[in-house]
Amino acid sequence: MAPARGARTRGNRRSTVTALRIGARAVATHHDGQDLAAHLSPRPYLHPVTTLEGSVLTETGPEDHRHHYGVSNAVVEVNGHMFWGGASYVHPTGYEMLTNHGRQVPRSADLTDHRITQTLEWLGSDGSHVLTEDREITADLLPERSAWALRWRSTLHADGGDLELGSPATRGRVGAGYGGLFWRLSSASIPTTATTADGGPPLGSTSPWLLLTQARETGPVALLLAQPREQVLPWFVRTQGYVGAGPAVAWDAPRTVAAGTSLDLHLWALLVDGDLSPESARTHYDLLEQLR
Repeated sequence: MAPARGARTRGNRRSTVTALRIGARAVATHHDGQDLAAHLSPRPYLHPVTTLEGSVLTETGPEDHRHHYGVSNAVVEVNGHMFWGGASYVHPTGYEMLTNHGRQVPRSADLTDHRITQTLEWLGSDGSHVLTEDREITADLLPERSAWALRWRSTLHADGGDLELGSPATRGRVGAGYGGLFWRLSSASIPTTATTADGGPPLGSTSPWLLLTQARETGPVALLLAQPREQVLPWFVRTQGYVGAGPAVAWDAPRTVAAGTSLDLHLWALLVDGDLSPESARTHYDLLEQLR
């Protein structure tokens, strides 16, 4: 079955839409994001992303953070250009809306029901070339499980010179090291628990997996987020104010990518209709590793 494609227009820009499928069921919708307003740091994103039974586990443009868009690669800062969207942290006064927003522009793509492979150019706020990204997003059914797996890998190539990646934490806001592959789940009105492999505090944890469980009116749902154990970045996670999480590429210090080299970013996810215990999460993490 060919992937579903469509287009929408906002202003002068046209956005393309593609569905990822498990069998005949669309479980994730990919938007190229080119219709987003400039201050949102236009970028491709996934929304809605659902469980097999149809529970939506992403949110876009919420009132609390208009620049959050489902699942996306939202590094806060690269060489002074903003790719997270919204206001920038300016120490010590706080957040200010600056004219520093970049955008991610798809240059080529190979789309199937189960895989999206893209090359993207990251452009700075002045339209200059910042980096090239190779991206692969895959959808896999876990046989004998009421779950499916989403795997996202982005390789950032420093093909235009050295790169320095930053976050609000690297500019002085302690604990705000967010930015990178990020999953916006929901508002905080849905009770959510966050669990790590070692049982420690989730924020800043270097656990290979992070389990988010929500008690919904239709029953519990679980989102198991994971990284390769040999390439774990600290987790940024929020369950108060809003629910969202992802590996933090610049947790407490700027990250440099030397010219001519690259940086791999990974985010795996298992979407489950039902609850997962920590023991079951460990087992499912092993299954995710076997998909590599």
